[in-house]
Amino acid sequence: MLLSRSTEESHLYMDLQACPGCGIDGFEWDSHSTQVRGEDLVSVYQGSCPDCGTAREFEFVLIGQEPPPPALGGPEPSRLIDPGQFLSLAREAAALVPASPALCPPDQVADAREAIAVAVAAMDEVGKFVPAGADAVPAAAFTSEAGRALYGADPTQFRRRRIDAVTASYREVLTAYQIA
Repeated sequence: MLLSRSTEESHLYMDLQACPGCGIDGFEWDSHSTQVRGEDLVSVYQGSCPDCGTAREFEFVLIGQEPPPPALGGPEPSRLIDPGQFLSLAREAAALVPASPALCPPDQVADAREAIAVAVAAMDEVGKFVPAGADAVPAAAFTSEAGRALYGADPTQFRRRRIDAVTASYREVLTAYQIA
């Protein structure tokens, strides 16, 4: 069974899973239940692929305390999503946001604030993969094809200093949007 640190992490994991029937990305669940199994709290999502109709189900054991949004998990690294996938999410979310709220149409400020908050949370997740005393995410942390490709293209983007610099720059933008 999949171990998830939060509802948000479970949802992101499902979004990253291609349909085994047709290959379309994502999962649109139409049924959700929470069950107690022994001492575990289990979250079950079910649905069918909108393209090919393949029935799908995901079961997550929820571990730890649910963090406040937009955080994706507690202090430990994810067991579901690798650092490359989190870096991709951070970049995609940040790309939606003008660098300054002054450049953002007023009716889009709230969406931009949410997107940059997601980018910060995703970068925080990347940083959790750097072991104590190390200066970079180890290659073994990359478990997805997309994550390994991103790491292979430029391992330096997973150095602690670079992760911290990107996180700090996203956090500055978030602060500007929180004030706006």
